[in-house]
Amino acid sequence: MNSKEKLLSIAFEEIYLNGYHATSVDKILKKANMNKGSMYHFFKSKKELVLACININLSTHMSKRYDPLLLLEDNIIEGLLSIFKTRKEFDVSHGCKLNNLVQELSCQDKDFKIALEKVYLRFEEVIEEVLKNAIKNKEIQHKNSKALALFVVASFEGCLGTGKKSQNLAVFSTCICELEAYLKSLRK
Repeated sequence: MNSKEKLLSIAFEEIYLNGYHATSVDKILKKANMNKGSMYHFFKSKKELVLACININLSTHMSKRYDPLLLLEDNIIEGLLSIFKTRKEFDVSHGCKLNNLVQELSCQDKDFKIALEKVYLRFEEVIEEVLKNAIKNKEIQHKNSKALALFVVASFEGCLGTGKKSQNLAVFSTCICELEAYLKSLRK
């Protein structure tokens, strides 16, 4: 990992754990064992650093997690549910990386809104494509895959937020089971 990647990784993790406003550049640099000159060599400001975290780290995180679903040829809904249910790295006390940033930053700054919406829309597009494939594969039936994708993503993010609110993985699991029941009700 080069210096820029290290800086992005640590900044992304610190902002996930503490939020944008509560994370100082000094704290990021201390954890990265770097000086301000090193950061300003790569980024003009904290905002620019965080935009890079969104555009690189968050986008990569989401792609690694959900893009493999696009390769499924059968048992597509089971694959989707498996990814939704498998939360090894989900920290119930801190919630969803994407949703946390959306909640904190999208209403405060146009640049953050645009960057976060791009990641979120890509997530919705992937889920829509997955659902189209499941419909084509006759695993489920639904007339509007785009609307269904919006609902599924909103429900999933709601499950993550509900788990965070309760600080309880069992609450998240209960919520996901209801989403699973709904998707399975769409079977022919």
